[in-house]
Amino acid sequence: MSRIYCDTCVYRDLFEGRKDRFRDLADFALSVFRKVKEKQYKLVISDWVIDEFKKHCDVKVIEEFIKQFEKEDVIEIVRTKDDENEARRISSSNYPDALHVVLAKKGNAIRLVTQNIEDFAEFQNLIEIVRPESL
Repeated sequence: MSRIYCDTCVYRDLFEGRKDRFRDLADFALSVFRKVKEKQYKLVISDWVIDEFKKHCDVKVIEEFIKQFEKEDVIEIVRTKDDENEARRISSSNYPDALHVVLAKKGNAIRLVTQNIEDFAEFQNLIEIVRPESL
């Protein structure tokens, strides 16, 4: 089963009910996580996602959410100094997103899911970057 890694924005879209001018981003995020529950994908999540998420929302929200998935459908990745160094090596100007890429690859994700495609443009050669609605 293919593995996907969701950028922090996807979780925030869901829990903050975010919308853009024309679309309900929470619906797209929910669709991604529904596909994990339906076993179309395995979800790779990192401690970096959790750290970024808790800057905006109560960390218990995401922790409880992740517990709703079956254990075998979630791969939890913990970053190391080597991961951080690799992120700095692959991007001198976009460390936060580079670290997401490094951790997604560490978890053997084939796609990184984000609404912020432009933020990840420099990493297109390392991992497939897709919007939630493209899954």
